[in-house]
Formats: sequence, structure tokens, C-alpha cells
Amino acid sequence: MSRPAYFILEIDIHDMEGMKPYLEKVGATVAAFAPTSLVNGDNIEPLEGAAPIGKVVVLRFDTMAKARAWYESPAYSEILRHRLAAADNRAFLVEGLDA
Repeated sequence: MSRPAYFILEIDIHDMEGMKPYLEKVGATVAAFAPTSLVNGDNIEPLEGAAPIGKVVVLRFDTMAKARAWYESPAYSEILRHRLAAADNRAFLVEGLDA
């Protein structure tokens, strides 16, 4: 049985104008990979250590391969530079537990 994978992004946008091309197109790049959006918010309550600055986004993909295929897709690669230039980011994939 394959395990789900989670794309986790901590993002602090410092150039909203520069971020617009990413925000306008990111939904279309991810649609074919059918993730579930679990988190997209900035109401963060730290319990241990420092909270991320900005917001946190969590997408659940069916498999690690599907998550990586989206992240490495030509469509996403084309817009990623906008996010990287317009925000401070930490992004990673985490394999989940069997259902």
C-alpha cells in the first residue's frame, strides 16, 4: 500500500506584487495531481520553539511520487521563481503513514 505525502510550505511574502504571477497560476499547476488542501493560514499558535513567520500551507498527495511529479513539473517550475524571489520560504515533502 502506498503512503500519502505532504507538501509543507512555510512562507513569508515580502513582495506581494512579485508574488502575483505565482498565486494566479499555482492552482492550475497542481490541479492535475489532485492534492487535498489541508492548511493555508497564518493563525499559528506556537507550542514549542518559534512559530513560522507568515503562513503555512499543507497539501496532501496520494503518494510521494505524485507530490514530487507536481513539484518538478514544467508548469510549476515555470512559476516557482516568482515565489522564491517574492518570499522567504521553507518547503519540504514528508511521507505520511499508511491509511
